Amino acid sequence: MSHEAPLFLKKVLITREAKQAHSFAAQIKKLGGIPLSLPVLTFARSNNEKEVEDVLLSIDCFDWIVFTSQNGISFFFEWLKELNISRSALKRLKVAAVGEKTAKLLEKYDVNVQLVPKEYVAESLLESLKANVLHHERVLLVRGQLARSVLKDGLKECEVTDLVVYQTIRNQGSERLVKQHLETGIDAITFTSSSTVRFFVESVKDIPNWLELINETKVVCIGPITSQTASEYGIKHLVPNTYTINGMIDMLVSCFE
Repeated sequence: MSHEAPLFLKKVLITREAKQAHSFAAQIKKLGGIPLSLPVLTFARSNNEKEVEDVLLSIDCFDWIVFTSQNGISFFFEWLKELNISRSALKRLKVAAVGEKTAKLLEKYDVNVQLVPKEYVAESLLESLKANVLHHERVLLVRGQLARSVLKDGLKECEVTDLVVYQTIRNQGSERLVKQHLETGIDAITFTSSSTVRFFVESVKDIPNWLELINETKVVCIGPITSQTASEYGIKHLVPNTYTINGMIDMLVSCFE
């Protein structure tokens, strides 16, 4: 490995869910860094089975379906498969996705996406929806239990069905190693959602100088909402111009130039 690699031997802690961390870790490794994948959260399908079944069996009643995360997509299609509902049921619906990666995942399920906001946050998606959704149209909002209520609250003039298809759970299995790495020293910490920030802090808060240790590292948050949560805890951090994993990688590289 070349000493000139942008992230040469830099230890970068990845807090996102294990499956989603693979490509992130691979990019860090390719740039000479040492990825430490210690997911502070995990995902499970929601336990509101009757509600999900009732809504999805009447999916033809909707005009729009809105996806706010890649997780929402994965669990949504798991539910469809279990309920024996054909993907073709989505063909007549207009589809909105919160960002480029979310839209690309939908394309893998042969779903055409009509609306993706310029900025990959709920507020920008809301503005795009307001400009395109008619007042009489019915909107199905697919989300996890910790998603903010920005879309639901902002689309009050429309008929919105708020459907929780998955839940985000703290991964206590990684807590010991998270503490260990923070205390022994790491070069950077990455946060890809507000949940990763909260669960990380929950994991380390019994270390007396946890905030000092965090602020001795380079911290990168994926976007403004995650940034806001980090600020609430007093965590010093940076945010890339583009709210994606690639944007975070670019920010990490610039930190260590």
